[in-house]
Amino acid sequence: MELESRILSLLDVEAIARDTLEFLRVKSETGSEGMGSYFLADLMRREGLEVTLDEFIPGRPNVYARFPTGEAQSLKASAQCRPLALLLNGHTDTIPIGNSTPPAREGDWVVGRGAEDMKGGLVAMVHGASALRKAGVELRGDLWLTGVVGHETPVGKKEGPLRLIELLNAGELRADAAVIVEGPSAVWSASLGSAVFTVTIRSPRGPIHTLHVPYRENPAACLGRLLSRFQEWEDRFEREPAHPLCGRARINVGTVHGGDYMNRLPTPLTVTGQRRWTPGQTCAEVLAEFQSLCRELSEETGLELEVELEGTREPFETPADHPVVRALTSANRTLTGSAPERIGMALVGDANLYANLAGLPTVYYGPAYKTAHSDDERVLVERLHHCAAMYAFTALHYCGH
Repeated sequence: MELESRILSLLDVEAIARDTLEFLRVKSETGSEGMGSYFLADLMRREGLEVTLDEFIPGRPNVYARFPTGEAQSLKASAQCRPLALLLNGHTDTIPIGNSTPPAREGDWVVGRGAEDMKGGLVAMVHGASALRKAGVELRGDLWLTGVVGHETPVGKKEGPLRLIELLNAGELRADAAVIVEGPSAVWSASLGSAVFTVTIRSPRGPIHTLHVPYRENPAACLGRLLSRFQEWEDRFEREPAHPLCGRARINVGTVHGGDYMNRLPTPLTVTGQRRWTPGQTCAEVLAEFQSLCRELSEETGLELEVELEGTREPFETPADHPVVRALTSANRTLTGSAPERIGMALVGDANLYANLAGLPTVYYGPAYKTAHSDDERVLVERLHHCAAMYAFTALHYCGH
């Protein structure tokens, strides 16, 4: 506990608040988030870390910094057995500023676009590593601090996370687990899978006068059958056992488009929505279910139905007994005297990518997740201080020292 007390004493809550506020004043909307990446890199350098700016997209770099370990280790991973390496990760972009509250300090709060999602977590990450350095800690395993671009959709195409995954898979960065520094102050260790679906219904007759077409052969009638089947799916999802952390599977519809005149056949007609599924099921299985339904309705109606999935994310779940979960639990016990809550969410994020595309066990732990994407985004200074300590203590427990 002596080392942990020393680290805690080196975390300046007001400095964390000031740096967060300064970060919020840097406009870094998705697609033009370069200045946010450069700010993060400068903050890392100021706190004594060696920084790599990965300009894989000109003007929109990912940011990587490796906390110096007690053993000389090269950037490129080797095949030899080494202590566990931990990757801390977040995104430097925000959704558009719009009419959000301007950056400011309001008592115990820092407010402004990106406060909670997720510049506050990134600042806490850097201050946690800085406290380790100032305390003279030499970690046995690598600790990577990373910030990526292109997170927020639809403008972002996950360019930054996918680039980081490319480097992880190539061994340019080596990590055994990741903690994403956003979300509630709980170990968020599971998420549903997700995809945006579009079902298109076409009549081989083309857009002719409806006088010549029985209603049962109208794409609009087929639409009714399709939506009824979606309701049957949703009823089934409600009956099936829910995942203990992130809940049940679900389907919903967001848009229906079709038709251009009141007595012309509405073809093509499209239905777009979102399908979410639980850990243990795959995107391929979800697609197969949609395709089977389209075939059935096509046989029943004589119409052409096809489905496309986009923005697909497989679900993820990191087990409760995984070392990174245990490290976070130990850190929270050291800091608060109790174990953190372990949760899951229906939301999908970069953990779904890191876990499935890089095989990297991933969890989230952040200051809060209540005001993200709102026009009054804000974060408590105390929660940023808490997270800085959590990231430092987690690195101690996971990487060793």
